[in-house]
Amino acid sequence: MASVRKIPVQTRSVAGYFYSVKNKRNIDFESQLEKKFYLMFEFNDEIESYQEQPVKVETVLNGRKITYIPDCLIYFRPVLNKKPLLIEIKYLKEIKEKKEKIVNKVKAVSKYCQETGYAFKIFTDKKLDETYIDNIKFLYRYSERPKSNGRYDKYENKIYSALYGTGLTVNELLDMTALNDSEKMIILPVIWHLVFKKKLSLNLNNPLNNFVLTRLNKEVENDIVSA
Repeated sequence: MASVRKIPVQTRSVAGYFYSVKNKRNIDFESQLEKKFYLMFEFNDEIESYQEQPVKVETVLNGRKITYIPDCLIYFRPVLNKKPLLIEIKYLKEIKEKKEKIVNKVKAVSKYCQETGYAFKIFTDKKLDETYIDNIKFLYRYSERPKSNGRYDKYENKIYSALYGTGLTVNELLDMTALNDSEKMIILPVIWHLVFKKKLSLNLNNPLNNFVLTRLNKEVENDIVSA
């Protein structure tokens, strides 16, 4: 599904795009708040895909024609049996300043959802965890598999062996898998890439650094046992 509206030129100071690993294409955003939520969708395992500027809602409300394009449409994994979710992403300040306009849009899209079987929700910056967002931004730098001088598979296996049955800080993991400081610089991107791929788990609610504790993902550990 293609977006039904292009990002307005006048919003380019805060608008932009990034490559979505989940959707395998560039995702446009109109605000930094939208980008933050889209990055969170990338790390949400319940979400199968999402589409920005997905549909044009046209309806008549109080005798007036209302046209509304929600910010995003989320599709969940089929096994969850959840309705597609149309969402609007707004700063709380904007909602207060444009309350009447937004109320009318909510009424319009609610009517549309009744007809289509979608759900609808407004996301705001009220409970946004900036530490979590910063961590995701950091990990996104390692979304692509590092070249690692052609030794990625070797380093991946060494990391799995070191972490099997235990938890280690990133520094401890580097000490166990690298022969010297130069090799540590090569292995470190491998570690962060494995965290991005969720093969290694850690607490993303705390700031990421080389002192965070990391463990093997349960599925990876089970694969090692059954191999």
